[in-house]
Amino acid sequence: MDYGTPSYGMNSGSSSFFQKFSSGTTMWVIGGILVAALIGLTVYLILGRAETRPVVSGFYGGPINGTSELPCGRMSVEAEQIMAFFHSKQFSNKQDNLHDLRNLLSKLCCLKQDLMAPQQTITAVKELGFATHMDIQPVADLTARCFSKTIPERDLSIQFEKWRDFGLDMIRRLCTAANLSESEVKHVESLFKICWSDVQDVAMTTCLSSVGEGAFKQSPHEASPHIPEELDELRPYDGLY
Repeated sequence: MDYGTPSYGMNSGSSSFFQKFSSGTTMWVIGGILVAALIGLTVYLILGRAETRPVVSGFYGGPINGTSELPCGRMSVEAEQIMAFFHSKQFSNKQDNLHDLRNLLSKLCCLKQDLMAPQQTITAVKELGFATHMDIQPVADLTARCFSKTIPERDLSIQFEKWRDFGLDMIRRLCTAANLSESEVKHVESLFKICWSDVQDVAMTTCLSSVGEGAFKQSPHEASPHIPEELDELRPYDGLY
């Protein structure tokens, strides 16, 4: 008696089960790949944008600010020595004078740094403020006029004379407040004069037009005489009619 090919009732159910399992596994694999791709894209964008964010550590700011406690202090050993000298002294109520002296030394040093930089851009002095008791004009404006050769020697000399007188006055006040000896006062004054003279020499060399470049470029800041044409033929007035 031929019973035929045996059949098992579990075959169709097992096949359906494995098909569902395989289909579910495939969906999970595809979902995992998509999630991994999304995470990878997010990490790539974050790392890519990290290169465009400003750096606040390492050597950032080194070429501008240097490693000195004084802004641009690396441009003048004497300026750093002056600040170190006064920081080692005790004062009762002269911190404002020390703050003003520090600002002045910063302007001298940063002005020298910008004037000596080959790119001729206003970088180091752009954040330095204007103070009527020591400045004729903002130091950034003075630097711009230097680069454009539109500052006359008279204006430049007046500014440096005011810086010199103000700096010596601050030094004498601080020395008096600290009760320093005459030899110490002369020592600090000599350091300041060396620093001031060095920056002045750089400015006079860089800011003023040389003889070979022709006449000075007239600037609105420069006063100049003007005689109307209708007065050219008149004789000088001697006070008599």
